[in-house]
Amino acid sequence: MFPVVTAEQMQAIDRQAIDGFAIPGITLMENAGIGVVHELQKRFPDLHQKKIFIFCGMGNNGGDGFVIARHLANLGSEVTVLSAGKLSELKGDAGINANSARNIGIQVDELGSKHLNRHDHKLRHCDIIIDAVFGTGLNKPVSGFMEKVIDKINQFEKFVVSVDINSGVDSDSGQLMGPHVKSDLTLALAYYKQSHLLHPSAGVMKEIRLIDIGIPAKACESQNIQVHQSEEKDIKSYFQKRNPNSHKGDYGHVLVLAGSRGKSGAAGLTALAVLRAGAGLCTLALPDSSQKAVHPMEVMTVPLPETTSGTLSLKAKESILNLLEGKSAVAVGPGISTDPETVALIGEILPQIQCPLVLDADALNALSLHKDWLEKLKPETVLTPHPKEMSRLTGMPTEEIQKNRITTASKFSSNHSLTLILKGSPSLIALADGSLVINPTGNAGMATGGSGDVLTGIIAGLMAQGFSTAQASIAGAYIHGEAGDYFAESESQTTLIAGDLLRCLPETLKRILP
Repeated sequence: MFPVVTAEQMQAIDRQAIDGFAIPGITLMENAGIGVVHELQKRFPDLHQKKIFIFCGMGNNGGDGFVIARHLANLGSEVTVLSAGKLSELKGDAGINANSARNIGIQVDELGSKHLNRHDHKLRHCDIIIDAVFGTGLNKPVSGFMEKVIDKINQFEKFVVSVDINSGVDSDSGQLMGPHVKSDLTLALAYYKQSHLLHPSAGVMKEIRLIDIGIPAKACESQNIQVHQSEEKDIKSYFQKRNPNSHKGDYGHVLVLAGSRGKSGAAGLTALAVLRAGAGLCTLALPDSSQKAVHPMEVMTVPLPETTSGTLSLKAKESILNLLEGKSAVAVGPGISTDPETVALIGEILPQIQCPLVLDADALNALSLHKDWLEKLKPETVLTPHPKEMSRLTGMPTEEIQKNRITTASKFSSNHSLTLILKGSPSLIALADGSLVINPTGNAGMATGGSGDVLTGIIAGLMAQGFSTAQASIAGAYIHGEAGDYFAESESQTTLIAGDLLRCLPETLKRILP
């Protein structure tokens, strides 16, 4: 998994590399500049023929920009550097690299409010603009002259490359504080920062790539990094080849407790996702009238007593407790309703569930009405709220949750000793030990009814096969999003519906299974 760091952690890692491992800061700056140029060469085979403007700030990010300028000039590119401040005030490694760029004949001009438009004609006819104005240390909105510099970078709609992180973007929160650079390519240096991956900030970066600048892996060990992004190889490592001498019982039996009048489709989607994820057996228990409405051929169904409104009745308790015997995992919630009697039934059965458990949708809403139930849940429990459901669970406004997604999810899961998937863009998997995994797959087309029901089924199906709750949650979110990406690539995001996720699961898993 890729470590994902805060600005403060990145500064400490840089300092450890420089002071602890005796790697000069100017060497790291040189490596950063070379790495950016190499990445540009991959995209532009004719880079030596390009006209390029580089906007440099007054700190180390600007120093990276001067290194980039020098190496581009050596290739033969036509390079102009615009300094967002007085060159005489540049210090340290940035100042050294600025002098080097000027000494080899690169045009370096100071920008000022009175002549900010002086280069407009050339900017209008250039090929690439490189943003090296602010690095990861920015923690307040850009204003005044620097706001005008950012506007200038965006003005001409050229191919824009941001070095490390887009100027104007806070590195940690994923929030857009104010004016910011919109990039075609953002080249993260050494490690991803949280705002590379969190929206809305990630939405102003069309493409993000990671650049190795030569910091030893040991330099980050003292930082106890708790946030990572999953990779396909992580997901592949969770799966084992099936024993040819096996039967359906070897792959687990999931009980899905779901559905109500008018919402039987959610139950069916969850049950089918259980089987598509590889579980051997699935029993779908739902209200009697819903059972008559939906009956996936591969799924065993059990009709249960219902209320007058077509939801599960308290009279179903004994039957459900009997159904729990011998089950490998349980999924509760999709389409189950918040009828008071059904909510009371959920409260009666939750303490009796001893196997791994996934709670979604209205099961989460029931929890939000009885928060003391959270303390009765086993550690092998996974909650899968979207932001509004998370708001109900925590009492926090949805807007506040969205501004602090990582902190909110991590604190909740560690406080309650369970696994939580905070759905969204991206989905976050928070584990009981305080660590958190950012899921890299998925797209806006998955914002459609039933998508979460499929995720619930995938996770339950994986847990039934012996995956830990952490593995099932990380892999489930990845596979779910990858199925959505597969459909969007072959068809479109707009036309995606939940059933398409089920149909795409076989091809998605084919890429991952050993």
